[in-house]
Amino acid sequence: MVYHEIRKINRIIKNYLVYNKREKGKFIKKSKFIGTGGISKKKIEELKKEFEKELFLSNKYEFLNKEQIKDIENAKQIFNEKIKTLNKEEFEKFENSLFTELTYNSNAIEGSSLSLEETSLIVNENLAPEGKTLREIHEAKNHIKALEFIKNYKGDFSEKFILKLHSIILKEISERFAGHYRQTQVKIFGSDVKFPSSEKVPQLIKNLIYWYKKNKTKHHQFELATLISMKFVTIHPFVDGNGRVSRLIMNFILQKKGYPWINIYRKQREKYLKTVRKANEEDYSLIILFLVETLKENLEDFGFY
Repeated sequence: MVYHEIRKINRIIKNYLVYNKREKGKFIKKSKFIGTGGISKKKIEELKKEFEKELFLSNKYEFLNKEQIKDIENAKQIFNEKIKTLNKEEFEKFENSLFTELTYNSNAIEGSSLSLEETSLIVNENLAPEGKTLREIHEAKNHIKALEFIKNYKGDFSEKFILKLHSIILKEISERFAGHYRQTQVKIFGSDVKFPSSEKVPQLIKNLIYWYKKNKTKHHQFELATLISMKFVTIHPFVDGNGRVSRLIMNFILQKKGYPWINIYRKQREKYLKTVRKANEEDYSLIILFLVETLKENLEDFGFY
């Protein structure tokens, strides 16, 4: 956390920005001199943001390089500055558009035949397009409800949170499995990826939560969101809905620290799944690269760049 500190040295008021962090049982403290005398609150906030960006760029992370960190932090700054310029009506329109696209793309990646326009009809006008299955209609409605749940959820990442998300995703589709871990072995058609046995799933999820709590201050938030999402999908804890829940978890962790939601496009499905398969082997370089580029494309599509 960065805070403003005033020090009086030889009767001269000096201003510093100070960063404190506890790491491996030790406190790390960094400070930056920003001038003498009085400085406006607005200017201090601007300098804080610059200092935070400098700190991010100076850190070394396991999977993110400096150029990627710079791209991510720039995207975060541009996104949040743009959002602040929107009035209530404009923001609601933007959020509605984003949530509709997230719903369309995430479900399409999993095989839904709904178009973006048909998804919008279902989630925004409560109309059922002709020739579409009841399952596809519920998938669209449920995904929007899951996004609303995440937006309003004040707690942290937990097993209860995971099960609640899954129960929303499968509501009125598969009540028997909604919010419950699988009891059988699962396999993805056309893939030779092997997932853990069902007996191991509850403990593996507990291990994942423990890993998150232990590592959430060690990793950059973007890196953390990606790793948790990929580790989750590697466990494949549910009979159905694993991919959608993994992407929801990723965006939940991102938005906790003010990073933009990532909308993975249907057109990127094959490329995305290829990077996920590599992540199943604990090679996260491709998925990190893919998500950084997708984030930039998202902002370009919304006209933020």
